[in-house]
Amino acid sequence: ERISSQENFDFINAYLQRISPEIRNYNGFIVKYMGDGVMAVFPDGVDDAVRAGIAKLQQVRDYNQSRTIQGYAPLNIGIGIHVGDMMVGIVGEANRMQADALSDNVNLTARLEGLTKYYGVSLLISKEVVQRLREPEAYQVRLLDRAIVQGRTESITVYEVLDAEVEPIRSLKIKTLPLFEEGLQQYCQGNFANAKVCFEQILELNPDDKTSKLYLERIRSLLDRNIPENWNGIWKFNQK
Repeated sequence: ERISSQENFDFINAYLQRISPEIRNYNGFIVKYMGDGVMAVFPDGVDDAVRAGIAKLQQVRDYNQSRTIQGYAPLNIGIGIHVGDMMVGIVGEANRMQADALSDNVNLTARLEGLTKYYGVSLLISKEVVQRLREPEAYQVRLLDRAIVQGRTESITVYEVLDAEVEPIRSLKIKTLPLFEEGLQQYCQGNFANAKVCFEQILELNPDDKTSKLYLERIRSLLDRNIPENWNGIWKFNQK
């Protein structure tokens, strides 16, 4: 809001010129641009999509270095990856047509991208993506949550790709991973006192772990009201 329309166009194009080639470098193709957002598909498998996401975030970090030198604020972006059936085609009418990708899986991917802001992470992938990785050992992933996003009735399992994080945040999240996994297990079992201790210990080591802060907020909220008898750790979102 602080820059002109021309400056906005220049900024968006400078950003897209840096990240878009990484999609092609990993066998993906861009379906469409949505302002500063990009919808892309990777026909050869989820490994390509994850690698492209990591590469795009590295491009953003490199771009931020030059932006900082020029006195501009650094950028933060979020990427969501899901896998499933979809159709890519043309929508519109004779005088105005554009490419699009349509399916419930596309909608879910958009929800994952939105959740990156909520959890304070860079790259989120679904359980289905984790299960289809050809080289799962090549990545450091952290199970974050089981949640029901707005517009759906079934829960999804969400993972964070730690390889996408900057140092030293990445190393701190890997170091505290056993504590996080224990805290999440205790939380899902309804043992909130034990979970609280785990997440507090994480924040002593890594005060910037927003996901751990969110779990502490959830625990406080749950303890302030009646916990559902059928509690299973699934969190329901009421907004996108």
